[in-house]
Amino acid sequence: MNQSTSRAMIVEFISTPGAGKTTLLPVVKNFFASHGFHAWTVLEASRPFARRTKIGELVNTLAPASLKKPLLWQVFRQASRIRQATFRSENKELIDLVLRFQNTRPISQADRQHVLRWFINLSGQYHFLKEYTEADDVLIFDEGFIHRVVQLFASEIEPLDEERIRSYLSLIPVPDLIIAPWASLETCIERVHSRGIWDRFKDRDEETVSRFMTNAHAVVDLVLDNAYTKDCPVIQIQNENQSPAETAQQLQQKLTDLYQPAIHNIFTSINT
Repeated sequence: MNQSTSRAMIVEFISTPGAGKTTLLPVVKNFFASHGFHAWTVLEASRPFARRTKIGELVNTLAPASLKKPLLWQVFRQASRIRQATFRSENKELIDLVLRFQNTRPISQADRQHVLRWFINLSGQYHFLKEYTEADDVLIFDEGFIHRVVQLFASEIEPLDEERIRSYLSLIPVPDLIIAPWASLETCIERVHSRGIWDRFKDRDEETVSRFMTNAHAVVDLVLDNAYTKDCPVIQIQNENQSPAETAQQLQQKLTDLYQPAIHNIFTSINT
């Protein structure tokens, strides 16, 4: 994987759906914020980072208060769309691999379009946010390039394609930290059904959903094995058979063990 060249720290999550990404993201955000850094999810960063552009400065200075939020959102959207082309030119081999594979997958055209749309959106947002980061920023992607493997390579009808997954992982920008909530496949399936199945899966039976979840679980395991083999920074968190508070405390402690007391030195090394 290509090491991030961002001045900020980039944190990405990966997990089987239902393992707890959404639950644990605030723990990561609060940890870095408590040490004086600006920790942002993509949505939280969208308008503040848009204000860092020249047109965003004008909007922030001249637009009526009632229009600033929608206009800054449009600045973020349009700037991210422009960066899609830039990201592709800088990562041609990655984009070509993704497009070639998606065009041969035995999934529906609607699913293929869904997968590609979110991947292309991510490429532009990632490039834009990285371009406008500052030294004390922490960007947190709950569905960044690492987690995209679930949509890009898992479905209810596909066998695990280890070679293509590893090729993909070798080409994406590597984050500075990977957070990997873990729960058993049975627990993940139960949680997905209890919170409500995704819209595009609502017309599919339980067996089909279980096959997708089984393949997604296997893909995530492969990604983590690859990350450990390459000595990528990973924090894996067990997220079942304990309360959410206990899981959050476990993650908080692992972050503390990893970064304190040298957290400021780590950021210095990232930015030099």
